[in-house]
Amino acid sequence: MAIHFSIVKRGLLPTEETQQNINEVTDLKKLRPVLECPQTVDAVDFQSSSIRLPSLMPKGELQAALSTMQRVMLHELEKGNAVTLPGIGTFRVSLKGGIEVKDGNYHGKDVRVESIHFRPDNELLKKARRFEVEQEPFGLVFQTEEAEIESRIAKLFASKNIVTHKDVATAFEQTLTRGRISSILRRLVKEGRIVSEGKGSQTRYRRK
Repeated sequence: MAIHFSIVKRGLLPTEETQQNINEVTDLKKLRPVLECPQTVDAVDFQSSSIRLPSLMPKGELQAALSTMQRVMLHELEKGNAVTLPGIGTFRVSLKGGIEVKDGNYHGKDVRVESIHFRPDNELLKKARRFEVEQEPFGLVFQTEEAEIESRIAKLFASKNIVTHKDVATAFEQTLTRGRISSILRRLVKEGRIVSEGKGSQTRYRRK
C-alpha cells in the first residue's frame, strides 16, 4: 500500500507539440508531485466496515462525540481562539477583506471569516511522513488556467442535461486528475451553479 501522485506543471492545457516534448522539459523547478486522492473517506461510516481499522467506540457514540467537539470548537473559534485537538492538530480561522484609511488610520473593510486553517500535531505529522510513496507517477498533468476551466465547463453543461465525472474528464481530454475534477465539481455545487444527485461513483450533476 502506497501513496500515488501525478507530475504537474502550471500552464495551459498541453498541445500535441508539448505532449511530444514532455521528455525534453529542462526546468524541473516548474514541475511538482501532486497527491492523487482516489476518494474522500468518512471515518465514522468506516466504523461499520470490516476492512477498516475499527474504533473501540460504537458508531453512534463516535458521532455524538464529534458533534460535541464541533460545538466546542465553534464556541472558541467564534471568540478568535485557536483550538487544539490533542494528537490531531490546531485549528484557527482565517480572515478575508479589504483595508481603508479613515482620518489617517487604517480600518478593515468588509472583513469576514474566509476559512479555517489546520496545523497538524507534530507527532501526527511525524508519523505521516513515514508513509510510503510510490515513486512511479500516476501521470503527467498540466493544470489549466481558471479561464480555460470555466469555458470548458460552461460548454459541457450547455451541451448535456446530466454530466458525470467521466464527462468532465473527456471534456478536458484526460488532462486533469480525478482529484482536480472532483474539486472543480464540489466548488460549482458550493457556489450554487450546479446540483449533485446520487453518491459515490453514481453521482450526477446538472445545471440549476
